[in-house]
Amino acid sequence: MVWVVRAYQTNSDHGRLSCPETRMTRFKQTSLLIAALFAAAPAVHAAGFQLSEQSIVGLGRAHAGAGVAGDDLSAVFYNPAGMMLLNGTQVQGGFTYAEIDAPFEGTTTKTGKRFSDNGRAGGEAIPNAFFVKEINERTRFGFGVTVPFGLGSGYGENWDGRNEGIEAHIMTVDLNPSLAYQLDDKWSIGAGVSAQYTKANLKKGARGAPSSVSGEIEADSWDYGYNLGLMYQFNADSRVGLSYRSKIQHEPEGDYTVEGFPEVTGLNGVYGGANKVTTPESILLSGYHRVDSKLALTGSLRWSNWSRYDTLTTVNDSGKVPASIIENNWKASWFASVGADYNYSDKLTLRGGVAYETSPVPDAEHRSPLIPDTDRVWLSLGGSYKVDKNLTLDAGYTYLMGVGDRDINAADFKGSYSSITGHLIGVGMQYRF
Repeated sequence: MVWVVRAYQTNSDHGRLSCPETRMTRFKQTSLLIAALFAAAPAVHAAGFQLSEQSIVGLGRAHAGAGVAGDDLSAVFYNPAGMMLLNGTQVQGGFTYAEIDAPFEGTTTKTGKRFSDNGRAGGEAIPNAFFVKEINERTRFGFGVTVPFGLGSGYGENWDGRNEGIEAHIMTVDLNPSLAYQLDDKWSIGAGVSAQYTKANLKKGARGAPSSVSGEIEADSWDYGYNLGLMYQFNADSRVGLSYRSKIQHEPEGDYTVEGFPEVTGLNGVYGGANKVTTPESILLSGYHRVDSKLALTGSLRWSNWSRYDTLTTVNDSGKVPASIIENNWKASWFASVGADYNYSDKLTLRGGVAYETSPVPDAEHRSPLIPDTDRVWLSLGGSYKVDKNLTLDAGYTYLMGVGDRDINAADFKGSYSSITGHLIGVGMQYRF
C-alpha cells in the first residue's frame, strides 16, 4: 500500500486603544475571528504536491520573498523572525483552490494493450490562518494554522495501472505557535513548534493476486517538529532571511481493508494497519529590496531533503497478508523564485512572479501514478486592495506547468503523461485591530 505525503506583514504604526472597554471589545472581536478562521482550516482537504500555498499574497509572486516581504502574516510559517516587521495585533485567513490535470497513456507489459486514464482528482481548497501580536517593541507572538503537505489523485477501480495505485487522498494540518525577538536594529531571530495532524486514505491493487484484489488503508496520527528563523536588515528597504523547518516522522495507524479475494481464502477483511513516513527538513533563503516608493523586488530559494523518503513499508496485523514495501529512492528538491510588487495606488498593489521547482523523483522507474510528479514552472499574478486602514483583501493565481521527464516504467505497464498542468487560485484577507 503506497502511503505518500508530498513535502514539501505589514509595516504600520502601533495601534493605541483609548479605554478598557474598547480593548475588551476588540479582544472579543479578535478571539471570534481567529476561532472562525482556525475552525475552518482543518475542515478542508489539501490536494496536489508539496504545498507552498501558505500565503495568498505570496501566491501572486510565486512565493518570492517568503517570510521577509513584510506585507502579510505568513512569516509565522516561512520565517518567524520576519514577524518583527509586523506591529499591533493582526489576523489573516484565506483559501487556495488547487486542481491538477494529468492525462496518461500507456501500454501493459503482458498483453501490449494500450490504455489511457487521468490521475486528476476533484479540485480542493488549501486553507491558511494566522494571528500575530506585538508583545512589546522587541517581541512578537504568532500562531499559524496551515496545510503544508497534501495529495489528491484518483483513477478508475479497474484501470490497467491499479497495482501501482488506485486512489490517494492525504491531508496535513499544522498548528504552529511562534515567537520572534529583535536583537538589535539589524538582527532578528524567531522559533516555533509544530503539532501536525495527518490523515490518509490510500488504495492500490496487489501484484500476483487476482485483478479484483485491492488493499486500502485509512490512518491518522499527531506528530511534532519545529521551525527556526533569522533575519538581517541592511536598512529599511533591504533585508534577507534564512529559515529552517524540521523533518517530522509520521507514524499513522488505522484500518487496513483487503477485498476482492475469493471468499474461500478467508483473506478479505478489515485489519489494523500502520506505516512510517518522514516528511523532509527544508531550508529557505529569501530576500527583499524596495527599489523606490512604487517597486519592490523579491526572491527565494528553498531546499527540501526528500532523500529521507527512501523506502516505505506498510504493515498489517492480519497474519495472512504480507507487508507492502515500496522503493522510492527520492532525492533532494529545489525551489527558486523571483517576484515583484508594484504600488499602483495607495489602495492597490499589483504583483507577479516566476519559479522553477525540481522533482524529487529520480527516474521513470520510481515515478508513481499516485504522484504524477515532474519538474515544474510557476507563472504567478496577484494583487491586494486596501479597503480601509484596517482591512486588506488579497488575491493570487498561479499556473503550474510540468516540464522534463514524464514517463513511468512500472512492472505492469509503461507510459507517459502527455502533460501535467495545474491551477492555483487564492483569495484572502488581513485585518489589523
